[in-house]
Amino acid sequence: MTGLEVRDLTVAYGAHLVLAGLSLEVPPGAFVGLVGPSGCGKSTLLRCLAGLVRPSGGQVAYTGTPDGARPSVGILFQEDALLPWRTARENVALGLRIQGMPARRAAAEAGAWLRRVGLAGFEEHYPAELSGGMKKRVALAQVLAPRPRVLLMDEPFANLDAIVRHLVESDLLALAVEEGLTVLLVTHDLEEALLLSDRAAVMSAGPAARIVRVYDVPFPRPRDLMAVRAEPEFGRLLRAVWEDLRRQVARQGWGARA
Repeated sequence: MTGLEVRDLTVAYGAHLVLAGLSLEVPPGAFVGLVGPSGCGKSTLLRCLAGLVRPSGGQVAYTGTPDGARPSVGILFQEDALLPWRTARENVALGLRIQGMPARRAAAEAGAWLRRVGLAGFEEHYPAELSGGMKKRVALAQVLAPRPRVLLMDEPFANLDAIVRHLVESDLLALAVEEGLTVLLVTHDLEEALLLSDRAAVMSAGPAARIVRVYDVPFPRPRDLMAVRAEPEFGRLLRAVWEDLRRQVARQGWGARA
């Protein structure tokens, strides 16, 4: 398995310092949820890890790869990157074809992944013919089909209703275990961060944001998400993370009396 270590990361846009001395560890096979005030730089951090933004200083290192080389990384954003003129199968196969996989094998692999995410029988449907939850499952299959070792997610389930969100999150947890994925999830939803993660990291308010606290989440995987919600320890942990986050939001002038 591949781990991820961020050491003293700094990102600046001109004179504006977004991240300053940020350090975070995602152990091999771990699922880490990242929360923080709006605008603190969570998505900027994710884009640095994906290689889409060049940091001004610090280091992103990987463990479990030869010479610390960057592993295969999958990225799942809030907005799905599905092409409307391609079927579900063709969308999932696209990344495999880009990797050089022959068309027939890529189509077969795409079909297998669609079955794994519960979309057997919908392989030839176009995105416009699918519900929001179905499109999110296609997007998940699309990201996982090339077999990444690290999965980065930026508010991927924010647009789903509560029931569909719960089902997709449960499937994601199972797939993460099956594939041995190392996962970093950026979310504004504190419950989501704690339900899915092994650790929850809280970022400070910006500018010059950093990690202020990391909480261990004491619920072993695989998890029954509804059962975890009912645990007294879940409520205590949720309150503790909320208090940390509330203090950071208050620094921005919001909710000081909440």
